[in-house]
Amino acid sequence: MRGRNAITSGATTEGLKGLGRAYGYGRWLIIFCLGASTFMSLSLITLSTSSWASAGEASEHFSKYLEIPLEGETIPKQLNFPLYKQNNIQYFSAGLGKEERRVSYPPYSLKLIFVKGQRAFLANVAIEVLHHDRTNLISIPSEEVQGPWLFLNLPAGKYVVQATDSSGTTIEKIINLTAKNPTTVHFRWP
Repeated sequence: MRGRNAITSGATTEGLKGLGRAYGYGRWLIIFCLGASTFMSLSLITLSTSSWASAGEASEHFSKYLEIPLEGETIPKQLNFPLYKQNNIQYFSAGLGKEERRVSYPPYSLKLIFVKGQRAFLANVAIEVLHHDRTNLISIPSEEVQGPWLFLNLPAGKYVVQATDSSGTTIEKIINLTAKNPTTVHFRWP
């Protein structure tokens, strides 16, 4: 005969069958086991997230996101981008999907666009920004460039930008930034 709280699995032992028949104990045992496994999973996620968040040694741990609201009845209501900072230079990566390509972004002084071939966008590009005298200003690890666009809020001046794709091929460009208008530069790998 099966009651409301009877254990029906043939794999249980007699002791657990008796305990499982007590009102609610079977439910609490299941809830406890699920709770314990959830806690262990969250602990693992926390450990892996902390190592991911510190992937760029020179970057400050991003403490905020750039939030850009979307117009209309969309889900999600806004796009969130990790906002990084090195040597007082803020930067973020974007450009994945149609939604990210349609929105207006803050007027950062430099926008880099990464392309492979004639049409394919490219992500995970490592960036070195050097002063005009070739001293290092910032180094952005490829893990922080999740999209094909990289926005950098650099002051006006002359810079050397080196972009390296996942195969190790580096393209270098000299860029002059003015205080008036944002500059867009394309990096294209064959």
